[in-house]
Amino acid sequence: MTETIETCRRLYNDLLNDRIQNHTGTFEQNRALTARRKGNKYLRQVHSQVLQDVTFRLGKAFGAFFGGLARFPRFKRRGRYNSFTYPQSGRKGGFKIIDGRLSLSMIGKVRMVLHRDIEGTMKTCTVVRDIDQWYACINVEKEDTKSVPSERPSVGVDLGVTLFAALSDGTILQAPKLLKKSESEIKFLQRSLSRKQKGSKNREKAKVSLGKAWRRLRNRRNDFAHKTSTFFASNYGTVVFEDLNIRGMVKNHHLASAILDACWGKTRRLTAYKAERRAGRVILVQPRGTSQECSGCGKVVAKALSERTHSCPHCGLELDRDVNAARNILARGLEQTPVETGPLPVIRMGKFGQGSKKPTAFKRG
Repeated sequence: MTETIETCRRLYNDLLNDRIQNHTGTFEQNRALTARRKGNKYLRQVHSQVLQDVTFRLGKAFGAFFGGLARFPRFKRRGRYNSFTYPQSGRKGGFKIIDGRLSLSMIGKVRMVLHRDIEGTMKTCTVVRDIDQWYACINVEKEDTKSVPSERPSVGVDLGVTLFAALSDGTILQAPKLLKKSESEIKFLQRSLSRKQKGSKNREKAKVSLGKAWRRLRNRRNDFAHKTSTFFASNYGTVVFEDLNIRGMVKNHHLASAILDACWGKTRRLTAYKAERRAGRVILVQPRGTSQECSGCGKVVAKALSERTHSCPHCGLELDRDVNAARNILARGLEQTPVETGPLPVIRMGKFGQGSKKPTAFKRG
């Protein structure tokens, strides 16, 4: 499997260079792959459909670039290409499961531990290398089971750094601050790595240890994001988030680590698909002014960032600043009933629901 990844990485770089030099396309490179495979003994040791998937990966990378969603595709150095895909299963495809083992064409049978029983028809299999661990991500096709809408309340969510979130019903979710718990270990391993001589075996061992520490932190963040999103999707029918520009906010180096550690974007994305499965929806609204407006009378009450209590001199409402913002977020999301334009339940709306004439579905990553 390691040799297959290395062969795919070299092929990816060759195809990228061919596109830059000769301006070829995905289908032209795919047609020329047979001749390229005949003249290269390493390519002949890899399943043909796995090699074809490399050309389609490069095509997707260029499509994302021309669509303004990503940077120009870059050459992959060693360690930056860590997966390969079998696009078909069965006899014609390259993978199948036999007696509890994963059979990969041109590789062999691999012992595996099933995360859960496979339901439906297997379509694709992506083998992923994560430092010293290997995962097989199998996509299946099965009938869609539509959930029956249930009477669940709506909620507005005000995301923060000190507190992870304040909900419009008064619930406060504490920030996990997972980076702080792992910071000392990561710093120790990073200093140990910097002292090792480049190219030595000890440096490679130190690099693996550092990678494992970051993986533990990543798994903890994923666990928090999944648990929090399940809480939102299970208890609320409509969840309204702020449409925060997270990519721009992390350019502030004083808050970047805290924002990334809070997993705002991942929690929002996971809540979207989980809410869809439960016949719910997620709405994104403009965040401007949500902390300054009074959720009771709508008047603007200017407050400094250090003021954590909202006290309205007009209507006398007094409550937590973040809860007040969450109520404003909920009001903006529900003031105008959005019309969904696609199967995804996440809808972007302007301020007070008037941002655009035609709300667009928010594409899941």
